[in-house]
Amino acid sequence: MIWIMVGAWLFCLVSFCAVGVGCRIACRKRQIRGKTCICGRHDVKTAALSPRGPVPAALEGRPSRLRAAETRVRALQRRYVDGRLSMEQYETELDRLVGLA
Repeated sequence: MIWIMVGAWLFCLVSFCAVGVGCRIACRKRQIRGKTCICGRHDVKTAALSPRGPVPAALEGRPSRLRAAETRVRALQRRYVDGRLSMEQYETELDRLVGLA
């Protein structure tokens, strides 16, 4: 029985490592192509966006929709943790901030 548990633990460990390596490779490939990465942590390289010439100032360092709302979401999280919002109010406000509603 212990070997089954060790085998299951080892399988989970290897699976999570494989998924992590796969996401890292996918992120790197998307960065090389000039697209936003799948994790959302890295900036787009503006040189990869337009190999023909300079990139317009409007596209340089343009934040994603979620990154632009990050400070408002953190404030909303603080209000929820402090107990000033219920779960339903938090979800409604979060959807409104991010633009999903």
